[in-house]
Amino acid sequence: MTDFIIRKLPCDLSSHACLAFIGKYLKSVNVNSLVDQKFPVRSGVANSEILKSHLALLCMGKSDFDAIESFRNNAVFKRALGLNAVPSSPTLRQRMDTHAGAWFELAPQMNQLLLGNRINGCVIDFGALACGYTPLDLDTFAMDNGGTENELMGRTYAGVDGYWPFAVCMGSLGYCLELALRPGVQHSASESEYNFERALPMAAALVSTPPFAVFERHDMRIHTA
Repeated sequence: MTDFIIRKLPCDLSSHACLAFIGKYLKSVNVNSLVDQKFPVRSGVANSEILKSHLALLCMGKSDFDAIESFRNNAVFKRALGLNAVPSSPTLRQRMDTHAGAWFELAPQMNQLLLGNRINGCVIDFGALACGYTPLDLDTFAMDNGGTENELMGRTYAGVDGYWPFAVCMGSLGYCLELALRPGVQHSASESEYNFERALPMAAALVSTPPFAVFERHDMRIHTA
């Protein structure tokens, strides 16, 4: 039988080490200034803290608002994200319901700021092809949410109940420019022009090499140089 020596460490341990990187990235795009100047509050939790808290939950795979309750007194959560306060579940839900539409346009803006950052003085290497083009892959895929009653969930082309997101990834290393959640019954090509209008200019602004778009849908492939 082995004898174990149990000691109390002088520091706190956390199973969510990823929060340190999330907080660093959000700080690099100056989320506080980006959000609070346009959406100020008279009192209570700042809207930037609402957005950062919700993004952190999503990055940890927690999509329900009630999940925030387990982090309200978590010192690591607050410190990693630079929060003065962690919102309650009702506050998080109400603010997201109120501002979701207005904040929708913040996503591509924040993404472009983040992917436009320099690392050690160098721009991000997205992975160009040998021909000199940077690949840009655009495609839809089925998200299986069978057994749930989420809003706008429907029967997808793949034969499962769920959603039909539209994804845009750039470079051979697969950097995600957009991941638009769409109703399960929506046709792959429906409203895709809107996604192109958002993603293609962003791709062109991020790389010095020409972006080369590849849109695949089942047996059809469209190339756009």
